[in-house]
Amino acid sequence: MTLQMKQVVSKDHIIANLLSGKMGKKYEGKQVVLFDEKVYVLPEDDKESAKFVERLVKQNPRSTPTVAFVPKKGSYILLIQI
Repeated sequence: MTLQMKQVVSKDHIIANLLSGKMGKKYEGKQVVLFDEKVYVLPEDDKESAKFVERLVKQNPRSTPTVAFVPKKGSYILLIQI
């Protein structure tokens, strides 16, 4: 009998992979929501996006969604340090 461990990936790691382009072209130029260690592409319509996020939260109210925009390859990201 072998014991398989589920690999837990942090939100920071997922975000880093999204921004570095390591997660594929599927997310480039799109708004996504990270929820329960999964990435979902949000609908382009703002009202539909809000409903989608509300449904996710209703399914698991203890988790907090993180909404992000994934830039296209070659885009620059402005970082401000204070």
